[in-house]
Parts: sequence; structure tokens; C-alpha cells
Amino acid sequence: MDHLVNCTKASLEDIESCYNTDIDRDFMPNKHLEHPEDTIFEGRRKALSAIRTLISADAFSVKWDGAPAVVFGTNPDNGQFFVGTKSVFNKKKIKINYTFEDIDKNHKGDLANILRLCLRHLPRIDTIVQADFIGVGPGSVYRPNTIEYKFPNQITQQIILAPHTSYVSIHPDSRGNFGVNLVSTQDCYFVDTTKAQVKDNWVNLKWLSILKDLMFAGKANKKTLPEVRKHVNAAIRCGDKLDASALYETYVEKFDKYQCGVNLNTFKVWVNIAKLKLRLLENIETTDNVKCFIDGTPTDHEGFVTLTDDPYKIVDRETFSKANFNLDKNWTHEKV
Repeated sequence: MDHLVNCTKASLEDIESCYNTDIDRDFMPNKHLEHPEDTIFEGRRKALSAIRTLISADAFSVKWDGAPAVVFGTNPDNGQFFVGTKSVFNKKKIKINYTFEDIDKNHKGDLANILRLCLRHLPRIDTIVQADFIGVGPGSVYRPNTIEYKFPNQITQQIILAPHTSYVSIHPDSRGNFGVNLVSTQDCYFVDTTKAQVKDNWVNLKWLSILKDLMFAGKANKKTLPEVRKHVNAAIRCGDKLDASALYETYVEKFDKYQCGVNLNTFKVWVNIAKLKLRLLENIETTDNVKCFIDGTPTDHEGFVTLTDDPYKIVDRETFSKANFNLDKNWTHEKV
């Protein structure tokens, strides 16, 4: 437990793992996905909604571990094709690139080089799409971030991206729709992120036991919500067993138990929703024939996103989030 105490002292800046910084985060309705277990920190009703999503979801988008996130398409406000990062949705410091000169002005380093390739080779689509950048062709093995991907066949196109979300505008309040499949072109290979389905009859009645603790679970208040999220992320980063009692005891050492909002039942629910999520994860199958590795060891895809009204990311945080937290990133990124 002492190890967990030390880990939970990590700063939020140390814990965040994101290639796209300097992005407005006050209003990002669908541009940042939530883990279903984290909903309990915002109250019982939201947690119950997440549980319902887990047991009823039947369509998923495959999460590819690419970087950086690339947003591209035609801006309906002026009819011009653009490329950029998620900073195109900013309220301030908006960085939309219509030309190579725009990229030179707005970006630098490897990110600028990637955006130049995207502006040169991406098809001029009428919609707006967000995708994860996988790499430059030709080739069959790519490691854009934590996971190394081995494709069954040589990719001959100039660039490889994994599209996953579409938008109708690039305004700050744009809502994303998950589940995108674009046709590859001569210059651009688009990974099909929709090749995932869940096995029949995977749900059993064990999930009902969550309801007992859910009835008495407290929620975080406005002050402690970011702190409790940082707390569990720090525990994941350390690689400790995620035990409800240990999580709670180390948390109340920093916050008076009468002021922090959450209680032991909160963390029990958090752990059990995470277990339900992992059971779902074990029963989702992909048909893309791509092999995945972390440091040479075979693994699965990073995870999935539920194609539901309230989408959640279905990820094994103890494997992939920990690896992302501790990864020495393999390309230099900038504030975008």
C-alpha cells in the first residue's frame, strides 16, 4: 500500500498521456471518451447508464493506437479541404490548415511533416473525419505509439490512417459520430475500424451484484472529481493490483472522508464495473487479421468504442493505459 501512496502523489501533468496538448477541454462532448468504470465518480445514475451500455452494446469501433490524431475533410463554412489535429475544434488558438503555408505557420517538427503528407495524399472528402495516423508506406510493420502492428500484406500506399469518428462541422460544440469506414485510395490506406463484433450470450447474472454496492456509493464533488480520477490513473501507472480497499484508504489520506464525497462502496463499484468491462472485452472479436505486439510480446488491440448513444472506451487499462503512461514516446511531439 505504501507503493500506492507514493504513486498517487504523481502530478496530473505526469499522468496525462496525450499527443494533442494545448487543446480546449472545457467543451469536448465526443472528442474525449470516458472509461465506463469512471462514471461512478459522477454518481449512481451515470454509472447505471454505463452498466446498461456494457451489457447491451452489440456494435463497436476498434481503437487503434495511432498518433497523432488527424482531423480532415471539407469545411462546410467555406467549402475548402483542410487537415489538422483536434485543435481545429478549439474555441481559441484554432489551427486549421488549408495550405502548406498554414502548416508551416501552425506546426513544427514531426507533426508538421505528418500533416504535410496528409494534405498531399488524403482524398478530398465532403465530410469531416478524425483518424489516428499509423505510418508511412510502403511497409507491413508499424509502431506509431505503444502497440506495434503487423499487417498480413504489404501496404503500398503513401500513408496509413485509422478513421473512427465523423463530424458535421469543426465548431467547438461539434458532436462526433463513431463508426467510420473510408474506402482506401491509391495514395492512402484506410484501416477498417468497424471489424468488431461481440459473441452471443456473454452476459451472466453476476453483474447484478454491482447494484448492492451501487445503492450506497458516494460521488465526487466538483473539487475532488479531477483528483479521484488522477488517483486511479496513478494506481494504474504503478501497476499495482486495483483493490477497492487500498484505493479508498490511500485516497482518504489526502482528503477528509466527510469532504471527499466518494466512499468505499464507490471504489467497489469502480472495480466491479471494470471487471464487467473486461468480460465484455474478452468476448469482442475482430476480423482484421492484424497482429499486435507490445515490446515484442503478442497482445490484443488496444480496445474498442461502443457504438451507442453514450459511447465508452472498452480498454484493458492495466495493460494499455499503464504502457502508455510509462512509454518513452517514439516521436517528438509539440503543443498543437
